[in-house]
Amino acid sequence: MTPRINFWQWISYSLRIRRVEYRIAEVPLFLMPALLAAQDTTHLSSMVFWEGLLAFLFLFSFGDLVNCLADRDLDAVYKPQLTQAVYGLGTTGVAIQAVVSVACSFAFTLHLAWTLERFVLLPMFGGGVFLAWAYSMDPLRLKARGLWQLGFYWLGLFAGPMTFTACLFTWPPPTEVLLFSLTFGLLQTGVILVNTAEDFPEDRDLGVRTIIVFTGLRAGLRLALGLAVLGWISLLSVIAWIGYHLGSGLGVLFAGIGPLLMAGGFVSVSLLRLVVDLPPSEADSIARAKRAARLVPVWITSCALTSLWAAAMLFWLRTGVRS
Repeated sequence: MTPRINFWQWISYSLRIRRVEYRIAEVPLFLMPALLAAQDTTHLSSMVFWEGLLAFLFLFSFGDLVNCLADRDLDAVYKPQLTQAVYGLGTTGVAIQAVVSVACSFAFTLHLAWTLERFVLLPMFGGGVFLAWAYSMDPLRLKARGLWQLGFYWLGLFAGPMTFTACLFTWPPPTEVLLFSLTFGLLQTGVILVNTAEDFPEDRDLGVRTIIVFTGLRAGLRLALGLAVLGWISLLSVIAWIGYHLGSGLGVLFAGIGPLLMAGGFVSVSLLRLVVDLPPSEADSIARAKRAARLVPVWITSCALTSLWAAAMLFWLRTGVRS
């Protein structure tokens, strides 16, 4: 039986299962392709922008709600605050919130597709809903299917939503936006694998075959390092390539990519130290990975914000900030 909670507890629990600590890193996923695809500043203050942002955030909320609902018992040991929130609201209550979130996202997407006469947005939205559901829920449960989880992170969590956003402003999405999205997604996928490594022992014990369980902890962390470094270098190269074709001088280009250079370097060095200093004992290695995972929100956010800064620089070069 669901315990009775007051209004403020309901608000607190509802925010908790939406993982609001990651919103500061998720909003740039919308803003970056918007800056890279928008023709001028009027596009960034239009109803298309705001409706698209709401559709985007509601869809991400749906994914978070479904994930918390599916993992409510799995989270009981190491993320008890999420389990408490799910059972505090009741599984039916969480399911209702998930349905409302996806319905709101669909309503905004449908209106945008109709207004823009860009009906390709609807199957893209449908694909996003399917992946958000399939990641956590049976029978597919991609998070428990090894390499499929890796593919979801890269394409479903990062590159796909960014491409959807670009399609709000132009069709077809420009090559530079696709390259930016793919390389940024690769960088962030490497980082988020450390967060997956945090749950390695309980996932393994419960038979949840995540990418880290599939590869093993050590190999998984080496994979995280490799993807993050490859994504970081590739993203810097894409930004430099776009800036060069826009006629950017070296000073302006460095001002744009300098923060990302430092943030990505910091993350890469941190991951390298994690891999190199991993203790021989599995128990100690798990403890080390869990300590490192506490920094994942900082790493993800720093890479997102510095990449957003670079995208803003490219927008300025391309448009001259003309309205």
